[in-house]
Amino acid sequence: MKKLLFILFGVLLFAQPLFAQTKTVTGTIISTTDNLPLPGVTILIEGTSKSAITDLDGKFSIAANENDNLIFSFIGFASRTIKVTSATTSLNIKMKEELNTLSEVVVLGSTVRATRKELGNAVTSIKAEDLVKAQPGGLSTALQGKIAGAQVSQNSGDPAGGFSIKLRGTSSILGSSDPLYVIDGVVLNNATTNVTNLNVTTGNSNMQIGQNRSADINPNDIQSIEVLNGGAAAAIYGSRAANGVVLITTKKGVAGETRYTFSTSLTSNTIRKKVDVNLSNKQFVNASPALFPIQGNPASPTTVNVLSRNLETRTIDVQRYDYQDDIFTTGIGTDTYFSAQGGDEKTKFFASLGYLTNEGIVKNTDFKRGGAKIRLKHDFNSKLSATMGLNYVNSASNEKPDGNVFWSPINSINITNNTYDINQRDNNGNLLAVDPNRINPLSIIETFKIKQNTDRIISDLQLNYVPFKNFNADLIFGIDNYNQRGNVYIPRYPYVVNPAYYNDGYVSEATNRVVQFNNDLNLRYVWNVNSNWKATTFGGYNIQTYRDNFAAIEGRNLKPFVESINAFNTLIAGSPSASQSKYNLWGYYLQETVGYKEKLYLTLAGRQDASTIFSKDNRSQFYPKASLSYVLSDEPFMQHIDNVLSTARLRASWGKSGSLTAIRPYARFTNYSTGTLLGNTTFTLEGFKQGNLDLKPERSATYEVGGDFGFLKDRLNLSFSYYNADIEDLLLPVQLAASQGATNTIQNIGQMNNKGFELNLRYDVIKKEHLTVGVFVNYSTNRNKVTGLPQQRFKLDSNLAGAPVFVEMNRPIGIFYGTYFARNPDGSLLLTPTGYPQTEKGDVNTGTPQRDPSGQPKGTILNKEIGDPNPDYIISFGANLNYKKFGFSILFDGVQGGDVFDADYRTRQGVGSGTIVAQELNGELPRGYIWSVYNIEEFRVVDGSYLKLREVSLNYSFGKLNSFFDDLTVTASGRNLISWDNFTSFDPETNSGGQSSVAKYNFGTVPIPSSYSVALKFQF
Repeated sequence: MKKLLFILFGVLLFAQPLFAQTKTVTGTIISTTDNLPLPGVTILIEGTSKSAITDLDGKFSIAANENDNLIFSFIGFASRTIKVTSATTSLNIKMKEELNTLSEVVVLGSTVRATRKELGNAVTSIKAEDLVKAQPGGLSTALQGKIAGAQVSQNSGDPAGGFSIKLRGTSSILGSSDPLYVIDGVVLNNATTNVTNLNVTTGNSNMQIGQNRSADINPNDIQSIEVLNGGAAAAIYGSRAANGVVLITTKKGVAGETRYTFSTSLTSNTIRKKVDVNLSNKQFVNASPALFPIQGNPASPTTVNVLSRNLETRTIDVQRYDYQDDIFTTGIGTDTYFSAQGGDEKTKFFASLGYLTNEGIVKNTDFKRGGAKIRLKHDFNSKLSATMGLNYVNSASNEKPDGNVFWSPINSINITNNTYDINQRDNNGNLLAVDPNRINPLSIIETFKIKQNTDRIISDLQLNYVPFKNFNADLIFGIDNYNQRGNVYIPRYPYVVNPAYYNDGYVSEATNRVVQFNNDLNLRYVWNVNSNWKATTFGGYNIQTYRDNFAAIEGRNLKPFVESINAFNTLIAGSPSASQSKYNLWGYYLQETVGYKEKLYLTLAGRQDASTIFSKDNRSQFYPKASLSYVLSDEPFMQHIDNVLSTARLRASWGKSGSLTAIRPYARFTNYSTGTLLGNTTFTLEGFKQGNLDLKPERSATYEVGGDFGFLKDRLNLSFSYYNADIEDLLLPVQLAASQGATNTIQNIGQMNNKGFELNLRYDVIKKEHLTVGVFVNYSTNRNKVTGLPQQRFKLDSNLAGAPVFVEMNRPIGIFYGTYFARNPDGSLLLTPTGYPQTEKGDVNTGTPQRDPSGQPKGTILNKEIGDPNPDYIISFGANLNYKKFGFSILFDGVQGGDVFDADYRTRQGVGSGTIVAQELNGELPRGYIWSVYNIEEFRVVDGSYLKLREVSLNYSFGKLNSFFDDLTVTASGRNLISWDNFTSFDPETNSGGQSSVAKYNFGTVPIPSSYSVALKFQF
């Protein structure tokens, strides 16, 4: 009997489509706001994998059965559900725009979806049109100012420079604070791997300079982005979710006539701000023209003694130059893009080609990116569908040294006395020398060849199976595979140069091959218990493998006429070198959401994760999650005020997540390096570091409370969140006694806390058929505090800029701790008897300043906290206006507070090109003032606050031009146009520490340019 029932059930299940009345339903979807068609709306047959997407005219076509429910969803619009009846053949749908709608469907994982009202967490959604309004060129650029709680920083203005994104502050000390990126279910590698700066000494610095691989993603291919903060992604991504997750969905095919899009733009990049330099026509007499303001001399009637140094007071006439005119240029960029989308009821496709070129503002620098993408979806039947995506990208760059070295073009402005005519040449056309300890910056621009090339393939295969109504299974195979290669050629100089700057030439070649694979299974079952109760169950597993191979070789003493790696006669010590990294990550999760009357939702979830980065005893970790969402506005007692408070929801969540970025594979082992002693091979501890097999992942426990409110029929929308994240088991370096056979190791001994507040406000000032005006504000604060250390403080970062980056108990991460000015009780500078600022002194054991009988500092030079790089708050605000066929948008963003250690400002004064030098030469400051402040580290700490006009865009849509062209849109835009700041060098946003999670300093980094673009976009 049971077998018979099973067979009957199977026959009914699979024969159901045969008896259903299948018909083709067509229609058009428009917006209630302006009655314009909505392209990209998803039409899903409930309980199946079958779907369609509206085309550029808002039209759709889908084969459905009678009694099927069609679900219409689109980011920023309230979803609609319409049942197919015997009379349904054509539908004209109007969708209501609600910027904070609770019925909006958001992405939570590779194929995991939920409505916003089900979530206990804040999730930021960004639509395609908001990403590309101002021709951003790259993914990270497109995200700036658009995510509440996120600090998106452009660390270098070089076209091949990197970006960093911090969601809710710094979450790791040794590791990265950048979020996890997932594109169409593929886990992306966004690492920064140094292949062109091998000759840059980093000491024990954790700086990450150069490109990170988000540069390979073309924003034109993106349909939408969801950003998950805190514990929102804990169940789905577990040990990778502590820094948040950025989920990217790319464009898909549309059933119907093939539609084409072609766009091209022209961009001009210019220096936004030049630094003020000393252009006075004199300098102090000195044997060293480079350090004349601070160089000591024998005592004489023409010298003055300042803090134990004799400084010459006589001056001579000189000619001064502004090297910025020789280094900077106007860079030209283009971005050309072509896409096609179409298909039929069974098979849909999207394909695109893109090519971007972008010249830098430093001469002879550029970045190029070319890519081809295709995405296919085939519905085998109403139960099974398959999607395949393939994206090939090639990027190439011509670079110059960018910060952290004495031979970068920017540093030539800061470390060379500007009394040399750098354009002078000998009879053979060779450039002449400048200061004996420096390089002529034009030699760098004209003869250094630094190239980087990356080939990358991002591909996915997805199967979606719906064996019965309300149950679906998604199987994903994703691969991210790239090969990165860097080449550097520095020729011999035609003049005398410091040997440390490779006076005999230098070449290097490095390759980095990365293969990352992920396999995900996501299961979902929706059980409509009754009219009041609904339960949604998610479950699945994820497997990720990572492999990389790095190899490098460096040499100097070059042969003539050879520019390849074969040019060297002498290998650099420690070269060649090679390394490999391998690890596996796997886990499974279960999540249950119970909803009551579509107004109260409780979610419980758990994930078990494991990684081979850690030992068997510590690799398996459990990450739980719980959340609650209550739609208060659905209660009857709220109905009488719905004209004022139209939407109200309260939410709360708690979850644990992890981080795997702090250490590399094999870091738990004691690693060895080879060497020679008396002709015999020897083995020594690599970095004198002892392994630790007891390491475990860093973990974060976060709770969040917040609310979403809509006023005046949702014209005014307000969202806020408060969060508190306790981070434990932080991996930190620990010093060991030499008697233990090593000098350092890594242990799970740190603790940290992040707490903050996020506010998102949007207001539709005008909402009429031909005119809409909207304004918005994103505001967030984060307070970081180190709550656990093995000692009171320790120096974290040793860098060429001399920035004293420290970790200290009960203080924010990455503070500057160093020497500081002696001050009077009222805070004014305590001057020497001859009128000069001086360093504070006192009792080093207590840190208390001391004074002698004359009131002057006495004792030992003291140190204290002199700066905090963490901002007080982050803000962005702007407006969008649409009038008939015109569109206008403007975006400001910035940070308040947050100090920068500006090494460049101090160095300009020391070599003679700074503005304080001019004041000292002109008698506005006493002779020796620069020397009195030169070695006080507080002098180099400056305010890094800024507010930038980040984007402005004006467009005009001509609409349908003729029977061939459906639309032509012309756009004029600008980026980084104005910065309101008091920064002492080029740009307070850049960071010579690169993508470092804690270091923030300025040492010769390329400033961010202002960009002006004109774009044409054809749709046909």
